[in-house]
Amino acid sequence: MPTLNIRNSPVDTRRCSAAAALCLCAGLIWLSGCAGTGRIELASLDFTSIDPPDPRIAKLDLSECYWWTDDDGRVWVALRRCFRSPFNDLLNFQFHMTLRFEKPPTGKARNYLVSRDELRAAVRIGPLESRFVSRTGIAALYRIDGGRVRGSLRMQVLREVSRLLGGWSKPSAYLLLGSFTAVPDRAAGEQIRAATEADGWERGADGDKE
Repeated sequence: MPTLNIRNSPVDTRRCSAAAALCLCAGLIWLSGCAGTGRIELASLDFTSIDPPDPRIAKLDLSECYWWTDDDGRVWVALRRCFRSPFNDLLNFQFHMTLRFEKPPTGKARNYLVSRDELRAAVRIGPLESRFVSRTGIAALYRIDGGRVRGSLRMQVLREVSRLLGGWSKPSAYLLLGSFTAVPDRAAGEQIRAATEADGWERGADGDKE
């Protein structure tokens, strides 16, 4: 019976490896173009204690970023990164963040001053949950090709952590820096918005704290 010789020469192997690398890069570019990308950095502004909190900047790359305008003409940006551990639910990670600004840029770019309603974020690591609310800062949106929006932000946010017996911790201040490229997708963005405003964290809610 004839057999197939599947052994590749070194040249063939290198060609296959190069082709695979190109396919992987193309796939990553395609995925980032379809879902958007972003990165945020967080640093504690607690000047009363240290270790904890660590004197470090936490960094997170985001795998999804969407933008849209609502029925009132306001512009929204929604960002997400999730990881589900196949081994231990305590290692599951979810990050959802939304930004809301009064109007989209009329030209190529626009700056926005930030107050309490511009940002909401929800972070869950295993059973622990944190919520973030903007306090002050500045952000910018830039229109780019393909209907996408690029953004930058620098703001002070307040973080509260859920307590095991219910309720939330006292707010602690953080510096949040970020940049992103968002693709238009209202349906996907609204799902992220719902996660950031669930359980009484709606914008303008009475439960918001200074």
